[in-house]
Amino acid sequence: IVAALYCQDVLHQQIMLEQESRHVLELQQESLLVEFRAVQSDLLYLATQDVLMRFLAGDPSARGKLEDEYSSFARHKAVYDQIRCLSTSGQEIVRVNYHDGDSEVVPQSEMQSKAMRYYYQQALSLDAGEVFVSPFDLNLEHGQIEQPLKPVIRFVTPVLDDLGAKRGVLVLNYLGEHLLSKLRQLSTGFRGATMLVNQSGEYVQAPDPNHEWGWLLDHSHSFRKDFPLAWDRGKHLGTGQIRVGHDLYAFRRVSAEPDSLVLVSFVSSSVAKAHSRELLNQLMIMYAGVMLGVAVFSPYWARSGILRKYHERQIAESESRLRQLSSLLLAAQETERRNLSRDLHDELGQQVTAISLDLRSLEKKAGNAAPDELLQRAIHETDQLLKSLHKIATRVRPSVLDDLGLREAIESLISEYQQRTGISVNAELRFHRDSFPATIGENVYRILQEALTNVASHAHVSQVEVSIESNSDLLRMTIRDSGAGFDPETIMKSARLGLLGMRERVELLNGCFEVESAISHGTHIRVTIPLDTNEQ
Repeated sequence: IVAALYCQDVLHQQIMLEQESRHVLELQQESLLVEFRAVQSDLLYLATQDVLMRFLAGDPSARGKLEDEYSSFARHKAVYDQIRCLSTSGQEIVRVNYHDGDSEVVPQSEMQSKAMRYYYQQALSLDAGEVFVSPFDLNLEHGQIEQPLKPVIRFVTPVLDDLGAKRGVLVLNYLGEHLLSKLRQLSTGFRGATMLVNQSGEYVQAPDPNHEWGWLLDHSHSFRKDFPLAWDRGKHLGTGQIRVGHDLYAFRRVSAEPDSLVLVSFVSSSVAKAHSRELLNQLMIMYAGVMLGVAVFSPYWARSGILRKYHERQIAESESRLRQLSSLLLAAQETERRNLSRDLHDELGQQVTAISLDLRSLEKKAGNAAPDELLQRAIHETDQLLKSLHKIATRVRPSVLDDLGLREAIESLISEYQQRTGISVNAELRFHRDSFPATIGENVYRILQEALTNVASHAHVSQVEVSIESNSDLLRMTIRDSGAGFDPETIMKSARLGLLGMRERVELLNGCFEVESAISHGTHIRVTIPLDTNEQ
């Protein structure tokens, strides 16, 4: 009996640890992908600025403005160690460093040539809008590893003029410690260890910091060498779990690229069995008491049922904690988007509006005199800037979602999507009421936004069907296209096309997320969300 109860507890602990391992890596992967998308968005925004184009075209007055822009951007974001513009020969021509909350413009005399660096050479082969993401490594200054160690990821894109000619290269050095700190935070409470390794099995993040960056610091520690059997079996997994002896390993590639980073979790057999051993000690004491008389058997069997319920409750609590972590991550994203949209609209928007009014006042004072070409250009560019600010603020966080509700926000999204992509949206919206809780509204909007983005990027169609209807109990949403399609099982495992994020949002609302697709036969996404449980 004691052996049976012990084995039962070991099995329960295995199930719980497998679930915890899978969920903690899912959360870490989603956090990495969200951060990478944000950095690429920043890079492409900076690469298309008018002041950068004027600087590269030889306008001497643009240098100071560009340096001021990069300094302000670095301080505001606080995640970029360097913002650099390189010439087509690889020479730094503008560089801003960020350190401890302040930014510094590097004098031209101290700038360096990066012509031999791999990321510059990679950028020369890119087209407009393409981004090269470097391996995770340590920053170099004048050919030496910077001290203290500074983990960085370089995001690089070419800068093209109106004729499509390459005029330079823009580089963002993303501070890797910001990302590594997020990964550590998401693994808090996990009973095992989580690691981040590169495609060669070298530690980028390890339980012991002294084991990290071995291939750069010339020491022998690596996941590949510390756990050779696990690495040999897990490096080709993509996503999955394996056991080596009694140790549990989980692997999840961050992306489908061949050189993708790999998230790894490890639970040793001693950790996995610690709870069971404690239970075994308690059971042995109980068993000694049982041997004193048959009367003890009744409460003994009762304890078996209690233990089973206890383990089931532990599993439920573990799933609840992981769901709460996911919910907090999504809520933080929405809050950041809301704040950024408000800053763009209220602060920058008002300042640019004031500039526009001042410029028009100058135009009126000129009267019938010949219009000043520079003044007219400034007025035109200010108007364009206001329009751009409005578009960006709307994409980041549509104010109509807060002001008028879900229906109007979706109608606005569909209208803007049709104008931007040329894809016709056949929409059928039937809501039983005007307003929904913020959590439902935000997530339904983001799910539809992600699905439509996938259609524009991958489906290759001219029309998509959207249906959203609700009653007092449920909200149902379907998105259907007849385009290229894909293999759902392969895509869900690789977490591409944003399907992981959509599924996570639906599950957080206790809903159901279904995908039907086949190559060359289109895609059908169905979402069902209960309204009663999400309004309590």
